Amino acid sequence: MAFAAGLAVLSLFLFVWTYLLYPPLVAWMAARRGAAPGPPAEPSGSAEVLVSAADEEQVIGARVRDLLAQADAPGYRITIGCDGCGDATAARAREAAAGAGNVRIVEFAERRGKASVLNDLVEASVAEVLVFTDANTRFDPGAVRALLEAVAAPGVGAACGRLVFEAPAGGRATPEAAYWDRETRLKEAEGALGACLGANGGIYAARRELVRPLPPDTTSMDDFLIPVRVAREGARVVFAGGAVAREDAARDAGAEAARRLRIGIGAGQVLRRELWLWNAAAHPALTLAFASRKAARWLAPLAALSAAVAALFVPAWRTAGACVLGGAALVALSARARPALSGPLGRLYYFAVLNVALALGVAAGLLGHSRPFWARTARS
Repeated sequence: MAFAAGLAVLSLFLFVWTYLLYPPLVAWMAARRGAAPGPPAEPSGSAEVLVSAADEEQVIGARVRDLLAQADAPGYRITIGCDGCGDATAARAREAAAGAGNVRIVEFAERRGKASVLNDLVEASVAEVLVFTDANTRFDPGAVRALLEAVAAPGVGAACGRLVFEAPAGGRATPEAAYWDRETRLKEAEGALGACLGANGGIYAARRELVRPLPPDTTSMDDFLIPVRVAREGARVVFAGGAVAREDAARDAGAEAARRLRIGIGAGQVLRRELWLWNAAAHPALTLAFASRKAARWLAPLAALSAAVAALFVPAWRTAGACVLGGAALVALSARARPALSGPLGRLYYFAVLNVALALGVAAGLLGHSRPFWARTARS
């Protein structure tokens, strides 16, 4: 009984802390930091954009043309890594890059996952600054330059850009866009503290000398591990609000649930492997951000489901535990039907779906499961 109650209280505390208390706290800390940033630093040295693409023939041509339009940067290059593609991704990329001497297409014979592709591309690069992005992302004009200006500032090792989710053409998006606006405000505050924990996978940059190889079985967490390991080296990780990228929001809760499951698996891997992140004496701001915005969010739904399982062994609480687990199962199964809910009920349902999927993923990651490659999230 005490164990089940303890897990329930822990889950409630983590939810309240990460969603209600931490945001105003970190905003207050950022405001106390005070001084507004000076004029942007002038980028120097070379820059290379890296894209890991797996069966992205529908979007890769537009992505290459979009990146070529960002050429206002010194020594600018683009590299597309085709991860065992079984379609025309490489051919479409070459067509889009025809006549451009600064685009390189690298084809890998076997599908190995994004982490392995990025490791190879980073190792082969001679650029001073690396820009990471996805095949389905679109950059606003000047996005790359804004990232390079942020990274050029003294003491900065990485910069996270602003990712905007838009409703798919002809469709209705999930509440993901509103959720992401809230995340952006948190990243801005953490960036003011030099501890922007976890970048937006569609747009971030880092000094190549500070980028460390990713574990090959990393699941959907390159945009967390690369910046956080830059911070471990003592460099600041900032938020570059002028570097704007756009993506279509997931078309329904079912599509986003699959993505949250992958994120959860990667989160479990981080919790199991990156124990140095709990060392508050070495990096207090980084540990606070990790414990509050990442670990608490990852563990809260897992603790809730664990409390429900533990309640099954307490006669007085058995019915309540069974109801919670039954509700979680119903939420998870109903997401496959892709219901179209709107308003407060739709947002509540979306929140429940994401947290159930996240909890299952975190549990799998903690138990050692990995999923280095996957099918892309349906966003159109």
